[in-house]
Amino acid sequence: MPILLARIDDRLIHGQVIAGWAQILKVEHIIVVNDEIVNNDMQKFLFRMATPNEINLSIFSVQEAAEKIKNRAFDNENVMLLFKSPEDVYRLLKNGARLGEVNVGGMHFAKDKIQLFDAIFVDNRDVEMFEKLKQLNVVLEVRMVPTDPKKDILKAIDEKIYKKDNYKGIENNGN
Repeated sequence: MPILLARIDDRLIHGQVIAGWAQILKVEHIIVVNDEIVNNDMQKFLFRMATPNEINLSIFSVQEAAEKIKNRAFDNENVMLLFKSPEDVYRLLKNGARLGEVNVGGMHFAKDKIQLFDAIFVDNRDVEMFEKLKQLNVVLEVRMVPTDPKKDILKAIDEKIYKKDNYKGIENNGN
């Protein structure tokens, strides 16, 4: 499968993904990988409305996506994988799929999260998952759009979380 992009973006399908990534990369098939959305008919309807007609859209559970990737079900298409969280990526890999690089594009603010970049906020679970992805030799890079320079999310975690206030966990940093 020519996976052109695997991206973590909690908004999943939106203008930046379609205009900024799918058109430039000439994506033929967008695959949303998330266990909750696969069972949410309203979300699926909205994502289908937001996806141009010339791009196929599939929404799979993590396990189903992993099986399809392992079985090379999309080998004849230019594919973009979209994940809501780093945990979804980690679970996909633990189910036997392989990815070499993952783009981190949007993880928005929530209580107990620390800002790493303009649109990247993480909590303890996110940090744990990024560390596990690193252990699986996945290259993690931050870019909102293809023309942005690549940034290292692991370096940002190290600088903004681990070295800050004698790290004791995000919720204890006073942020």
